[in-house]
Amino acid sequence: MKYLPTSIIKAAKQNDPEAADIILRHFEGYIASRCLETYEDEYGQIKRHVDEDLRYLAENAVFAAIFKFQFRDPPEDFGP
Repeated sequence: MKYLPTSIIKAAKQNDPEAADIILRHFEGYIASRCLETYEDEYGQIKRHVDEDLRYLAENAVFAAIFKFQFRDPPEDFGP
């Protein structure tokens, strides 16, 4: 999994809309994959689509997580 730079997260926590958009785009594929709804159409074929209500809730959860995110200093023995 590709990680987001901490600078992007810090900028999003400070209400930078571009940074928040980068974070949302980073997770959009995962969000869509977790919000799929399966149904059977009138011909008996199985169909899937993204439930937009679930996607909305998931995107709001991402924004809430951004503002709850806490940065910690690394331990003193961390690094080269």
